[in-house]
Amino acid sequence: MDVQVVGALIGAIAAIVAAIVSVLAKRLFSAKVGALEVSFDRDFKPTANLEKDSRLIEARELLQKQESSAKWNNRAAGSLVFGQYIVGGVLATSFVQQSLSTQAVGLLGVLVLISSLIHQTYRPDIQTRGARERAMLLRRLIRRTEDGLFAIRSDTEDAPTIHDVREIVSRGLSEIEEMELADTTATSERKSA
Repeated sequence: MDVQVVGALIGAIAAIVAAIVSVLAKRLFSAKVGALEVSFDRDFKPTANLEKDSRLIEARELLQKQESSAKWNNRAAGSLVFGQYIVGGVLATSFVQQSLSTQAVGLLGVLVLISSLIHQTYRPDIQTRGARERAMLLRRLIRRTEDGLFAIRSDTEDAPTIHDVREIVSRGLSEIEEMELADTTATSERKSA
């Protein structure tokens, strides 16, 4: 088999895999992480687990989700671009058009078109950038929370209360959720346009 034909087949496989990952990535990473426990008991006492009381565990789980989302969306974006340019470039050569049957050339052309449409609709490159930005903000929030918990454990004079730390984490998590919602809204608007 000729190198160009092999390149076209590899690009086609990459485009198919990227298309599947792009479509499923949103569904795979939209699941809620962590269980929310709320006590409405007036006699509620904070537990000895400061990480749980401060929502640090929830922030770490969300960070893991964002990092995973960035990784998979980045792979999908790379595969889609590879499929578009490599398969498209190979198809543009007259040698491949003469070497393959018209059905195979047509199928590869449709594959390039589908890769382009999926890339434009789901924009895994933008999803990657958004997930990386949210992960950076979460790492900053986690460090700030860990510093507050360290001050509490060290019993320093100006240590924040666990309630103060929890409010900071709650605000930070809410900001991350708003950013995700904005990304989802932008993706939905691109799909409807």
